[in-house]
Amino acid sequence: MRRRSLVAGLILCACAGASVAQDALPDGPGREVFQAVCSECHEPARAAAKQWTRAQWKDKVLEMLQEAPDVTEMEREQIVEYLSRNFAKKVNVNKAPAAEIAATLEIPTKDAASIVAYREAQGSFKSLDDLKKVPGLDARAVESNKRRVEF
Repeated sequence: MRRRSLVAGLILCACAGASVAQDALPDGPGREVFQAVCSECHEPARAAAKQWTRAQWKDKVLEMLQEAPDVTEMEREQIVEYLSRNFAKKVNVNKAPAAEIAATLEIPTKDAASIVAYREAQGSFKSLDDLKKVPGLDARAVESNKRRVEF
């Protein structure tokens, strides 16, 4: 009962006090939970200034919510997914070393090494389609991470 009251109160406060910056937050699954939970302590729009990997967002959510027993594991995961989908770290595949590509795109190190080797042999990538030409690279993994890729 306490949890429902807390979440309902947070949602009401988030909706009633939504600023222009909050309205500018991207739509998508987890937005409402993110706004409701995170607005208790600060403006959720602050996340827009960050660009982190999924692992970094997960660590930050764990740190911020360690004293919040009313927030379920599922809600925490929804927040992490929302943040990592909408405020993701980006990587320039034409300049970054393999380790950075692997960490940012969350792909195996050998795939990131293949990207670097292909880049060195063929020249800079100009598009996502160019990146998908790397032999052995999973095109679905590239497509699912396209928001994190810069050229």
